Amino acid sequence: MRFRKRALEEPEINLVPMIDVLLMTLIFLILTTSFAHESSLKVQLPQAHPKQPIKIQGVHIVIDSAGTFAVDGAVVAGTERSLMRALAAHAHGPNTPVILYADRNAPYRAIVHALDAARRIGLGRIVFATKVRKTS
Repeated sequence: MRFRKRALEEPEINLVPMIDVLLMTLIFLILTTSFAHESSLKVQLPQAHPKQPIKIQGVHIVIDSAGTFAVDGAVVAGTERSLMRALAAHAHGPNTPVILYADRNAPYRAIVHALDAARRIGLGRIVFATKVRKTS
């Protein structure tokens, strides 16, 4: 009786477990990374005499002296619609506070656009950031 000659199987490297480990590592790093809030715009905030400095977590809108917007550090086009999209993407619900960092020389229309965009998507808690004035 003649038997067929068996074809030699080439050894394979199973990549599925390695891809699983890399994916889980990537997910872990994304979830545990904390990003520092730094704005890409330079602003000079107006000064005030607050009774006590307040720390608030929320969506940060920065408006520089030229009227350029940045939402949570990312520069946004000057249209109200694009600002609304960026705010909606960063907001965690209707109770999310909006912290407005407007340069003291920012155009009034830019501040109004930011306020309108926030209110139109349902964000009503708006806070204006100021710099603490030094008392002499």
